[in-house]
Amino acid sequence: MNLKIKSIYYEIEKEYGISFKQVKDIVESQFKFVKKTMAEGIKNNPKSFKNIQITHLGKFAVRKYKLEEYARKEEGRRREAKETF
Repeated sequence: MNLKIKSIYYEIEKEYGISFKQVKDIVESQFKFVKKTMAEGIKNNPKSFKNIQITHLGKFAVRKYKLEEYARKEEGRRREAKETF
């Protein structure tokens, strides 16, 4: 963890009277949620991937071209696997 983030965590700790670990857990929980929600998307089904908006931080979304690129790579791997056998 870099010093800037650490100092912000300590400021929050003092301001709200909670432990450093609690501050860290609270901050990291939103990113764990984003990761979990994005991972629930189904391959080759762009509509199954949810967009997530976190106030003051931004929007997390899977871009259409990234899904298409992923699908192309996956198709290439399947072809290679068939050719090997």
